[in-house]
Amino acid sequence: MVSPVKTAVQDIRRLREISGVLTGHGFSAVARRAGLGRFLGDSGGADVVEFEDDGDLLGGDRSEAAVRFRNVLEDLGPTFVKLGQVLSTRPDILPPEFIDELKNLQDRVPALSFEQVREQVESNLDGAIEELFEEFQEKPLAAASIGQAHRAVLPSGRAVVVKVQRPGISEKIRSDLDILYYLARFLEATIEEVELYTPTAIVREFERAILNELDFLQEAQNIEEFGNNFAEMPTVEVPEVEHEYTTSQILTMEFIDADKLASLEGGSERAIRVLDTLLEAMVKMVLYDGFFHGDPHPGNIMVREDDTIVFIDFGLVGRLSESQQDDLIDLILTILTGDVDGVSRSLLSMGYPVGRVNLREFKADITRIRNKYLAMNLGDIEVGEFVQETMNAAQKHRIRINTNYAVLTKAAMTIEGIMRELEPDMDIMKKGMPYAKKLATRRFSARKVMQGVMNSAMGFSGFVQQIPQQMDQILMDLEGGNLTITIKNESIDEIGTFLNTLGTRLFLGIIAAGLAVAAALILRGYDYMISGVSVMMIVGILLAIIALALFWWALSWHIVGGSASSKLRLEPFMRLFRKK
Repeated sequence: MVSPVKTAVQDIRRLREISGVLTGHGFSAVARRAGLGRFLGDSGGADVVEFEDDGDLLGGDRSEAAVRFRNVLEDLGPTFVKLGQVLSTRPDILPPEFIDELKNLQDRVPALSFEQVREQVESNLDGAIEELFEEFQEKPLAAASIGQAHRAVLPSGRAVVVKVQRPGISEKIRSDLDILYYLARFLEATIEEVELYTPTAIVREFERAILNELDFLQEAQNIEEFGNNFAEMPTVEVPEVEHEYTTSQILTMEFIDADKLASLEGGSERAIRVLDTLLEAMVKMVLYDGFFHGDPHPGNIMVREDDTIVFIDFGLVGRLSESQQDDLIDLILTILTGDVDGVSRSLLSMGYPVGRVNLREFKADITRIRNKYLAMNLGDIEVGEFVQETMNAAQKHRIRINTNYAVLTKAAMTIEGIMRELEPDMDIMKKGMPYAKKLATRRFSARKVMQGVMNSAMGFSGFVQQIPQQMDQILMDLEGGNLTITIKNESIDEIGTFLNTLGTRLFLGIIAAGLAVAAALILRGYDYMISGVSVMMIVGILLAIIALALFWWALSWHIVGGSASSKLRLEPFMRLFRKK
């Protein structure tokens, strides 16, 4: 068991490393705002690069800042590379320059030595590698931050791919997650600008995604679910899992002999046939199965000689509920019909506002975006750019889009790029219109409409049935004196506070006046003269001056602060710790 002290020391070293990398790439202002200023004294050996980013954390040129940000993530290692890949699916959070640059993130890690691979395989599968496999190639097919893949042959003669997880990667990622949570909470506590983005929610989403990716048994389940979904579609193939050779750190699956998608000649008849199959598969995944491949880049899609497409690497997947599928279909149909009100309603349904949304201004922005793309030829419309601008409009009006759509957005933009490479002259609207008609038929089918009517009717019926019981309860509470009605109104609350304060002061004033009069009457017979001046008059004058001073103090306290709330607000206090 690792001691807490050792863990804390490691975390401090990691924070110092992070601050050093940020400083080395010109993000010293970011490091300070993230609470890492105390670690900036040691840049970890990195050369400090100065940029004028103290006023604007992104600098003047966002494209150049985006390149530096990608370099930061690559230098910080696997956890931050994966974080960047997750952030590249969030056009509702990052500017388009950053989204485009994060697509180029590479897992710059050296391949594991064969001895490390052997140790991982043998410890997880409980046997010598020569006994477990008929053949096991030492040279990896591919290497990434979490694991690397090797060709092998089972004793049965079946060709397989063995995915081997890097030793110790789980512990390193979990340690980095702790640091990310610390940074996220610190940002939320000190910087107002991050309210809309909820860094802790992003880290929580990232944690769920990366821990699932670390569990190869979860990926095996994903592969099987995809295989079942496409069992009746012969033009799509998914490798089978070899469960006897699979653990949480070792994944063994069928090797499918296929070519890379990039090997197809764009615009050829074969490329167009493959494109149609790919589009049909994606529509089925998203809008019928509700379970889709989250990272369908060209390296994860292969094509066989008979034009069958093969999906691989199911570490990142996405899910949509039936209601979310309906919301997405509504958005697609309202975009195609130019229904601005419908687009606005769909976006609000797909997310939730942080504060009040000015619907008139929001609809005006949607109209502007629609008119911009309406002026283009349908074949020239870039769906990815349209989605990006729509997300920017939602972000501007403080509408936080549900995270379930984030992975889908990235996948759709990636697929669009692949489709345009396969058919450079593609009219994407013409290509998608048949599917839109099918979706409209499905969305507003008699069965779907009747199902909606039945659900509403059942809900209303249940509501009506509860009314007599609820009314009986209200009348019983009213009769027994147990019914209390509380009215909340800030103005009324302020009046009550004012009257209470005023009454207290009047009461104290009357008592003070009475005591003063009583004292004067009692001391009247004991008056003395000093140089012809009455001592009682001198004392009276002094007391009058003191009373006048106290009066003005009480009046000032009442006007300036007496009627205000006495609660302590921490926000101004926390701002004292911020670097301006």
